[in-house]
Amino acid sequence: MADLAIPDWPQGAVPDPSDRRMIIALARVLVIHKRMEAASRLLDSVLPDLMADKDFLKSAMAVMLDAGNAAKAAAILRPLTSRPDPIDSDLIIAHAAAAYQIGHRKAAWHLTRRACEAVPIHLTAKEPGQLMLIGVLNQTPLWIENIVTPAEMHFSVNTPARLASRHNDQYRFLSIFPEAQSALNALANAPRPNLILNNWVNAELLLTPRALQSISDFADRLGLPVLNHPRKAAETTRQKNAARLGGIPNLKIPRLIRFAHQSKTREQSVRLVSEAIGFPVIIRGPFSQKGLGAEKIDSPEDLSRHLANLPDAQLYAIEYVDNAVAPGAYRKIRAAVIGEEIFISHVHFGPRWNVHRERDPEKLREFDLDRSLADHAARMISAPDETLGRPAIAALHEIRRRIPLDFYGIDFDILPDGRVLFFEANAVMNISLSDRAGLQETRAAMRAAVRALFLQTAGIKAH
Repeated sequence: MADLAIPDWPQGAVPDPSDRRMIIALARVLVIHKRMEAASRLLDSVLPDLMADKDFLKSAMAVMLDAGNAAKAAAILRPLTSRPDPIDSDLIIAHAAAAYQIGHRKAAWHLTRRACEAVPIHLTAKEPGQLMLIGVLNQTPLWIENIVTPAEMHFSVNTPARLASRHNDQYRFLSIFPEAQSALNALANAPRPNLILNNWVNAELLLTPRALQSISDFADRLGLPVLNHPRKAAETTRQKNAARLGGIPNLKIPRLIRFAHQSKTREQSVRLVSEAIGFPVIIRGPFSQKGLGAEKIDSPEDLSRHLANLPDAQLYAIEYVDNAVAPGAYRKIRAAVIGEEIFISHVHFGPRWNVHRERDPEKLREFDLDRSLADHAARMISAPDETLGRPAIAALHEIRRRIPLDFYGIDFDILPDGRVLFFEANAVMNISLSDRAGLQETRAAMRAAVRALFLQTAGIKAH
């Protein structure tokens, strides 16, 4: 494929359906082999005759984007998405992705809104053995960055996306974009869910102007039981959690403050952080997840330089607590709260304080040569009472009682003296229920707890 000459498609010979599939497959392989020009030329030779074939056109646009020809894709799609008659949602999605990739953010935003209005709900496939239909309130994407299916547009983030993609055999899902003006009309012709699982759960975003009232009113209008109701989710900002969890025995909550950073008051901000928190300190924005944008700052001078590079915005300053579990190794433990039950869902290690799952086994072995950390992590998951200790388990259960959510995650670590070092708790975290090697028993218990929570919430008796 690296050297094979690819001829243009013969002019005047319209490809039949099998030829069209072959052309798309060949173009994709050419892109994989970095032959972007050859892939584009092949598509150019057939596109004029196939503009009415929406499936071919969508596939061709995806190949064009992968080949780096987003501008050409946008030029092809622009007249097709500008017509006054009803427009195929796939074409709007493709145009939104193309506009995003060429940096036309305003156009991409408007096209993304149009796509969400065109497909305000999405119902997953019906399968035998499904227990119930679960409605999911999903947040509309800010931008469509790549060509996706309507299902991928709806189920893209957080635990509900994992449930829909991996557990549709047990539950059927109806995703709803409450921000879409067309959502209520679309729901009138859809089956009625047994319950609602709210996935509008980023507390900081919910507290932006009008968001909480709008999303909460929509949820209430449905007249169904709601897990992780928006009003409850809005109560789980870092600031509110820190205040709510204060005084729990055997729990260390790092000090934090929220402040309005402005370039003209930078010196005052540095002084405030120095006096209220001290150094080292973690500076991060309120909206991001997965540690994006979080920085550890070691001195007032470093903080001043860091703030000088940031736009005016709300920021958190959080006490940094060093808790390396081995030289060059840090740990983050996640507990899954499912109703009234708590499970240790995973334990991750990393070379930096800001731990994310390290998927490269070679990097993991660099600080766990004898696998003692991995073995201890496995015991934490399978036997948490024994490995974490009763005081830590009691602290986690008290966190569960105080956080006003039904189905969410707690990120933490264990200090050398056995106390829980609290990081955060919210429903934005991914909680996997699928089996992994060595975790089958725990994951089975988690799935049973989810089933019980859904049945209880929906008022369905278990058989």
